[in-house]
Amino acid sequence: MSFITFIYKIKNNNKTYYGKYVFDYISDDHEGLDIEIKPYLLCGINSYRKQKNLPKLEPLNIYIGILSFSSNKYIPLYSSYTEIKCFDFYYDNTTTQNSRTYVNGNLINLIN
Repeated sequence: MSFITFIYKIKNNNKTYYGKYVFDYISDDHEGLDIEIKPYLLCGINSYRKQKNLPKLEPLNIYIGILSFSSNKYIPLYSSYTEIKCFDFYYDNTTTQNSRTYVNGNLINLIN
């Protein structure tokens, strides 16, 4: 399992949020890790916001800062699922079934 930890901000909001993107594989042919994870973050946040009757966020209103990238290619990495409660956004794409998205420690249903 590999992961990207990041912070993100929402336009017109001074709060800094924390996120983690957990995966088995990511291509090294990308335009930036922030750009790679942004669609998953945006989909998760907008699904959460829709369930709370809040307006949808546009892609230009979310800013992402990568804190770290860790790969299990060289060093075995493992964290328990109890860490999910520590993040504002947590995306787990390591299962062979479906990915799971958590906002504020709670599993959410994705809405397109």
